[in-house]
Amino acid sequence: GRVPVGIVNLDRGGAWGKFGRLFANALIPDPSRPVAPAAPSLQAFAVRPFPDEAEARRRVERESLFAALIIPADFSEALTTGRATVEVCVAGPGNVLGTAFTSVVETVANLISSGEIAARTTIEALLGHPAARVRLRDGRWNDALTDLVRAAASPDANPIRVQRLSPAGPSARIKLAHYLAASLAVMFIGFTALMISAGLFQDRRQGTLQRLLVTPTRPEAVLGGKFLGAYLSAVVQLGLLAGGLAALERLFGGAAGAGSGATNPLAADPVGLAVLILTAAAAAAGVGAAVAGLAGSYVQAANAGIAILIVMGLLGGSFFPVDFFPAPLHLLSRATFQYWAVAGYVKLALGSGPAAVLPHALVLTAMAVAYFAIGGRLLKRRLGNP
Repeated sequence: GRVPVGIVNLDRGGAWGKFGRLFANALIPDPSRPVAPAAPSLQAFAVRPFPDEAEARRRVERESLFAALIIPADFSEALTTGRATVEVCVAGPGNVLGTAFTSVVETVANLISSGEIAARTTIEALLGHPAARVRLRDGRWNDALTDLVRAAASPDANPIRVQRLSPAGPSARIKLAHYLAASLAVMFIGFTALMISAGLFQDRRQGTLQRLLVTPTRPEAVLGGKFLGAYLSAVVQLGLLAGGLAALERLFGGAAGAGSGATNPLAADPVGLAVLILTAAAAAAGVGAAVAGLAGSYVQAANAGIAILIVMGLLGGSFFPVDFFPAPLHLLSRATFQYWAVAGYVKLALGSGPAAVLPHALVLTAMAVAYFAIGGRLLKRRLGNP
């Protein structure tokens, strides 16, 4: 891909024009504008303008930009005195690509300082105005033009200064063991909820369901109790798995993770984690109810349900991050409850708070309601023919 770099043009312009804009235009490709005669090739760089110098510097520090050119506000005015400078901020001391962009900037800066571009552009602009042509013809601007070209061509004019910025710090990351533990736990609660919901077929085969239905107990109460049991089992299972992971990290994770820069799951916000567990368990229980409702027997629910949950786990990131998928599969992954649960856990493990997982919790809740509605309707129809 092309190397991302930035340009911040703060130049206010001067008596002879806005040379900062000329500098920026020489570096930013524009299909509607003819290429400058001596402009270097920029095919390897994706040059992006930034209006804010602080934002460009932050991006260089975070290494989302390899380098950034800062054109100061007095660039055009200083160019007439031979003291014009620009600044290139490069990310890190060993940044070869940022250094390559610096060389390109130096080439353009030297062209401007030599007067080859500055003088031609200025004179062409002056010749476009009748009043200016009169002053040029009378010789009233001869001294000013001479001073401008002399200052631009002076060897003392150094138009480039390079500043190396250290990265803001190592980016936070999550250990692979933590990721797999959380993602597999989310997938396993789907199996638990599926087996409990499919237990209605076992109850019917054993006669337990028939004995319940001849009592004043309504079918909705029977289904509600089964679904509530599946949900509470999923909550307890996911809570124990998360608590077990935290306990193992407390006992053994300190030495194993020392100096790795990986995050500690104990630092995850407890409120956000609790919200995520409750909503993820609800979505998993809802999927189990829907699969059980679509099946015709306990065996069908077990076999088909496990296959469906494994496919959803593959798409949802239970085995490896969805970032490895091609773009079309990203949309499919968002249709699984595993994706929203695992992505929410990763946010919490990296230090985010409850507000960061609120969208995940809302999506999981919506999935739970939809799946419970489907499963409840189908299973209630089966209860009518026990």
